[in-house]
Amino acid sequence: MNLKIGNVLLSVVIVLILATLLTDWLFISKYKVKYNELQKKLIITSNKLTTAKIVHEDMVHVRDLVLKNMDLPDQEKIDSIHHESHFFNFITTCVNDLKLKLISVEPKRPITEGRVTTYTYHIEVEGDFFKFGELCSKLENSRRIISLENYQVTLIDKEEKAQGGAQNKKIVVEMKLDTYRVKKAPSTSTTTVAKKDKLM
Repeated sequence: MNLKIGNVLLSVVIVLILATLLTDWLFISKYKVKYNELQKKLIITSNKLTTAKIVHEDMVHVRDLVLKNMDLPDQEKIDSIHHESHFFNFITTCVNDLKLKLISVEPKRPITEGRVTTYTYHIEVEGDFFKFGELCSKLENSRRIISLENYQVTLIDKEEKAQGGAQNKKIVVEMKLDTYRVKKAPSTSTTTVAKKDKLM
């Protein structure tokens, strides 16, 4: 009798264990599917946020390009500092960062063709070849459109041997830089009114 009761209890325990395992398996399988779905949604959301961040940075870059290179209505309200002052500050900052010597900055008379005004500067700096290359890189990466039209290099220590090789020889570089300001195109309505006035 005791043996039968023991067998029954053992059977009940085995059944309970199997039921528990089955329940756990069903429960885990169910939430595993949900977990995988949430993981996919998390990845999609993360990718969208990354894309949005890149687009935002690009839009800020475009905005800076517009503000740095265009003459907009009420420009003084947008930026109280004159664009030439910005350019001088940029040049002096670059020269100081690279430990170059700024000898002279000579602005020329602006030339306007259509909506584009070209501002030319003759700049003379003293340094070495390596730092001059870094300066060119800074000019290229500027938010302000800067064109290095031409340059002339003069060696200072022609007969002396500079430490570190030829690239560290002291040089004087005379550069011609052009920057540009673009006026906003007239709106369609303004153009239409102007044409009507001419016809009348």
